[in-house]
Amino acid sequence: MIVLAVESATALAGVALCDDDGPLATAAVSRGRRHAESVAPAVDFVCRRSGVALTDVDAVAVDVGPGLFTGLRVGVATAKALAFALGVGVVTAGSLEVLAHAVAAAGVAEGRLVVPVVDARRGEVFTRWFRAGAGTVAPVGDDALLTPAALAARLGQAGEPVLVVGDGAQRYGAVLGSVAGVTVAGPALASPPVDVLGALGVDRALAGEVQGPADVVARYLRDADTRINWEQRAARRAGAGA
Repeated sequence: MIVLAVESATALAGVALCDDDGPLATAAVSRGRRHAESVAPAVDFVCRRSGVALTDVDAVAVDVGPGLFTGLRVGVATAKALAFALGVGVVTAGSLEVLAHAVAAAGVAEGRLVVPVVDARRGEVFTRWFRAGAGTVAPVGDDALLTPAALAARLGQAGEPVLVVGDGAQRYGAVLGSVAGVTVAGPALASPPVDVLGALGVDRALAGEVQGPADVVARYLRDADTRINWEQRAARRAGAGA
């Protein structure tokens, strides 16, 4: 089983080719929001590096978010286009679960609560709680959009040690790390690793958890910044007219 994984939920864009034994080749580019310029060349690079042709790919895996609106749109559109062209299915995973699985794979939080935190901009974060096990994780609750202060308040009620990871944990480390029992992971766990996404993709493809490209949608959890800005301007204009 060969899976091409596309990761673009945060500022780090990544592509990986993975099979049953692990990653064959990976590429990651940190170029802010310039995902569109990074993903396609990265696909070409991992194919050349691994000696695997695109026609050898059995499924495409993609991070469907939550995360940066533009990054998700680029990643999901690329994955769907590749899957359509190759005649293969798509396997999906969320940015928060990929981060949680990365912690489990590192073996640094077995038995602990792991809380991935992805920067949503506008003073908010995307988050979800997980319980780490031996090489695996189990979700505790659903994806949520919160302010860092609201998340800190919830972490304070956990009643046990918590490890927070992700670029949101990095950005708001002073707020989250001030909570008793909370440890903020370092930059190595700031973005969902594309090789972990690829490994999840292989496992899920082998288990038959594959969708048709047309059925794959990104999970934004809120409107795009451009729509929010437009609505705010429209409200101000309406108020001024009144």
